[in-house]
Amino acid sequence: MKLLTIVLVLFSFNASAGFLIEPYAGMGNYTSTVDATGIDGEDNEAMSIFGARLGYSFILLSAGIDYEVQTIDDGSFTNTSLFVGVDLPILLRFWGKYIISAQQSADDSSAVTGDFTSGYAVGLGFTGLPFVSLNLEAQQVSYEYDLGGSLDDTKIDFANLLFTVSFPINL
Repeated sequence: MKLLTIVLVLFSFNASAGFLIEPYAGMGNYTSTVDATGIDGEDNEAMSIFGARLGYSFILLSAGIDYEVQTIDDGSFTNTSLFVGVDLPILLRFWGKYIISAQQSADDSSAVTGDFTSGYAVGLGFTGLPFVSLNLEAQQVSYEYDLGGSLDDTKIDFANLLFTVSFPINL
């Protein structure tokens, strides 16, 4: 009888751990702020985003790597991040990302690109639709530029607000 009880208990629980694959796409807006002597400027531009999260999920927690490409009119940004998330049973999810690598590329070969210094992001998702998550994410990414002369080590901060639609798949 004890053996039957143990077998029933062991096989009656659903496994909720597995690999997470979450492709996403969307749009956003960024604001850049220049921190340099003699320059006081801000820029605001729309962008399109696509990327994916790969990781592991267990009950309410998930963690892994996030890779995304943000495209603007005259170039793109590529971010690689580590993420940790919490999936609540009330149709909401939260996550935080620490950006470990970022690159900026410009369509114009003569354009100056910066060196990544730091970045992070926080996000909120609504999972009320089957197989779909509607996400809102705020990012802060900093680059350092060497513009020559008195503008050496010019810091430019990018504040991004992104809206994406993702398809989280737990295998």
